[in-house]
Amino acid sequence: MKRLVCLNLRAGGGKRADRLCAYLDGLAPDLVVLTEWRAGPTGDRFRAWAGAMHVATLNDGGTANGVLVAARAPFQMRSVTPRTGGTGVMALARFADMSVLACYFPSMKEKAPFFDVAIAQARAHPRRKFLLLGDLNTGNQLADREPHAVRYNCADQFDALSGECRLSDLWRHSQGTAREFTWLSHRQNGFRLDHAFANRAFVKHQAPHCEYDHTPRLTGLSDHSALVITLSEPVPHHRPAAPRR
Repeated sequence: MKRLVCLNLRAGGGKRADRLCAYLDGLAPDLVVLTEWRAGPTGDRFRAWAGAMHVATLNDGGTANGVLVAARAPFQMRSVTPRTGGTGVMALARFADMSVLACYFPSMKEKAPFFDVAIAQARAHPRRKFLLLGDLNTGNQLADREPHAVRYNCADQFDALSGECRLSDLWRHSQGTAREFTWLSHRQNGFRLDHAFANRAFVKHQAPHCEYDHTPRLTGLSDHSALVITLSEPVPHHRPAAPRR
């Protein structure tokens, strides 16, 4: 895999579906996570867009909004959505060489059990490559929202992903102390809601570069910016043999 993309479709995509598919075509992802995907004719349009890619979907979080995962490599996917009634979805996709946790988190304090699952999954993957990708509806209180914007709920659990869990916030890993926002409130306050976190094995062997493409938000395709991760070729696990003398 060379390019990974995550994008919130905004209420399933609706009449924007064809334009969203054309946008995704332009990115040519090897793996894509679409949040706020909805079952039905519009959802089928995104399945059709995926073509020969392997596709799995999940809607088990008490809401019409779910997730679609599509990848060029085969994978098995299962739900790890907490059974709390919160309107979110968590899907664990297992590939041959890594696991990807696709997330669509609810708002307010309903996020807390979803973060509990995310932290548990991070701990369950100490050596296998692990990537958490999705709309977490949360960020750091100081760096990921405008100062006068509404404070995040569960920001301490968000911080725990890069603290006690020792995951790398891939956008911060790539962009340092920069400030960018992936969603604006009706008062035009900026928030960074869409994230990618990876463990040491993933970062070491894939050398990821993460950035936001604000095109979907600025053009009205969605109310979120897209998250785009570019991977380098896997680094060999073994040292090359010493030359013969």
